[in-house]
Formats: sequence, C-alpha cells, structure tokens
Amino acid sequence: MTDKKKHTFPGDDDFLLNEDFIRWRLFRTEESNDYWNNFLSQYPEMEKGLKKSIAQFDTININRFVLSGKEKEEIYHTVLYEVKRYRKRRLSVWIGSAVAIFFAVILSIVFFLHEKRDAKQQASWEKALVVGRTLPEEEIHLISSGEKTTVLPQSHIGLSKDGKAVITDSTNSKKTVSLSKKELNTLVVPYGKRSNVTLSDGTEVWLNSGTRFVFPSEFPKTKREVHVDGEIFIDVAHDPESPFIVHAQDIHISVHGTSFNIKAYQDDTKRTVVLVEGKVEIETDFHQTIELSPNEKIDVAGRDISRETVDVSEFISWKNGILVLKKTPLSDILKQIGRYYNVQFEKTSNVELGGLTYSGKLFLSESLDSVMTSVSRFSSTVYQRENNIIRIRKK
Repeated sequence: MTDKKKHTFPGDDDFLLNEDFIRWRLFRTEESNDYWNNFLSQYPEMEKGLKKSIAQFDTININRFVLSGKEKEEIYHTVLYEVKRYRKRRLSVWIGSAVAIFFAVILSIVFFLHEKRDAKQQASWEKALVVGRTLPEEEIHLISSGEKTTVLPQSHIGLSKDGKAVITDSTNSKKTVSLSKKELNTLVVPYGKRSNVTLSDGTEVWLNSGTRFVFPSEFPKTKREVHVDGEIFIDVAHDPESPFIVHAQDIHISVHGTSFNIKAYQDDTKRTVVLVEGKVEIETDFHQTIELSPNEKIDVAGRDISRETVDVSEFISWKNGILVLKKTPLSDILKQIGRYYNVQFEKTSNVELGGLTYSGKLFLSESLDSVMTSVSRFSSTVYQRENNIIRIRKK
C-alpha cells in the first residue's frame, strides 16, 4: 500500500482516480480493508467522499462475476492506463469530472458476457464491416401556435397553471414562454438529445432521443391526454377524477397515477410498455385490452401481443445515462447508441450482428468516443472515426 501522505484526489470527495482505492475495490483483501478503515480513523472528514466513491464503484457489480486473479490484474492495469492518460491532459476542471465518467465506462467492460451462437455466424462477422455516420446536429424545440422556441440541452420545462412554460437551463437561467390555450403544443427532441417536462398537473415526463411529445398547456377537469412518438418515462400525478391517457402510435394507455416507460418509435416494428408501479390498461387499435401489473412488460406488434415479467431497470436506466443490457444483440446496442448520440450505423449484407449478445451496463458519458472505445473492448472490435464517419471491424 502507498503511504497515506501520497494520496492524490481530483477532489475531496472523489477517490475513483486513486490506485490504492481501485485495487482495494477489485481485490478486497483483509490488509486493504484494514488500511482503509485506518484511513477513515485518521481522516474522518473524508468519510462522505469515500462512501460516495464506493457506491459509484459498486454500481458496476463487478464482484458478482467470477474472475481469475490474472483477469483482475489486467483490468486493474487497463484502468490505471486510462486514468494516467487523462491526468496528463489536465485541461480544465471539467476534464476532472470527465475522467470519473470515463473511468466508469472503462470499468463497465469488465462484466460484459460475450456469447457466440455458432461458428458460421462468427466467421461471417470476421469479415464484417459496420459503418456509422454522425448526423447533423439539431436543437430541441418547443412549438406552440406555430412559434418555435429553442430549448438548450439539460433544460427542464415546467408548465404553470396560467398557460406558460418556464424553461430552466443547466446554469439555472430561466426563460418564460406563453403557450396556446386552444391548440396542442409539441416538444421535439432530436436524436442525440434528451429533455424533461413537468406538465400542468404535476406529471413528470422524461423524453429520450428522437421523441415528439404533444400535450396541452392545461388539462380539462375530466380527462388528461398526451401523444408520443418515440420513448418516454412518465410519472403520472394521481387524480382519481381525471384519467390520464397516453396515445402512442397504435396503442392507448389509461392510468390514474402511476409510472411507466413507453417505447413507440415509428421505425420500430413493436410498441413496448414497461410498468414500474401502479396499474395501466392498454387498448390497441384492434380493440384488444390488456392490464399490466408492476414489473411487467408488454410488446405489441399489430395484433400480436406478448407479456413477461422483467427487471424494470433494464428499460428505464436510459434516463440516468446508463444502458442495462441482458443478452442484448450488438445490433440493438448500436441502435440505442445511434439514437442517444445521433449516429446512424449501417451493416453490410454479410454482417450477423444479431448473433453476438452482451449483458452488463454501458455508461453513456458525454463523449461518443469514450462509449465507442468501451464497445470496441467488450465486443473485440476495432473502431475508427474520421470526421463524421465511424467504421467498426473485428480485431
């Protein structure tokens, strides 16, 4: 162990860049446990920061997988390499926080389980090339009565009862916009962006990339209705006198107060609803009616309906910047990354992306390059990015 006087942290509450801390959380020896207990005895003011970093590290759940000592050593040295590389840059305070994010991304590759279905599919992937292209940047827009207001990323939109929208950006600057009381309003969130809105009744809505959300400035007393094309997580304010209805393509979800996720993109063949708490009733355009209970997921594709019990974190973690994957095909991972970062991936006719599946967590940092580096590592691929073109091939 290194002497405590040699500890260097980017901040009083961030241990994620310390070599001794990383080794402790990876190997958990009795000696290292004693060392950090003694550290807290000498520096009790560091307890809050240490516990915070432990919690961040443990979200990766690395120790629930059986890894050999050699594998852990490789992981340890890989992480240290990335930490030291970023330390050299020291460009600004912002870089300090970016290091922690990228550190989490690198660690996330530890527990991805690579599953190959058969040798034939693997052989075709050996020759495969996936090409991605970053698309033009677009802005988030709030549209009311034909007037378009640009909304900065990471802003919150709050609707007041007098028909106005208060837009608060990441610097806590506020802008007030008057909304139409006669026409519906539209919030357009392009690929590569996300947004959050609080409706006039207190309902909270998180909008994922590539989503169009239509809503009134005020709800009538008897019924609350909104429309969505894309993906949202919604926490509906309870009102037994006024049911809340979400229209999503060819399905219609009725609730009084509950939280659930809806994925209903036009270019997807199915609509997916995942219930976190409460109860919802879903009606299709074919007059089919289904009731969901918490931790249930339903997929609707035309007249075909399938239901199953799921871990809801897999479907709602996107709003916290994390993809939880469970035997997810690489093709689906790239599709989700594409929406999140405004990238379009195209495969050649020989690519069998569906034959490679992964489980684990992928942390979605500010940097697309950091995420693509992580994808390359757990999928044993190489990626190259030139201007707005991304190429992926097997190592």
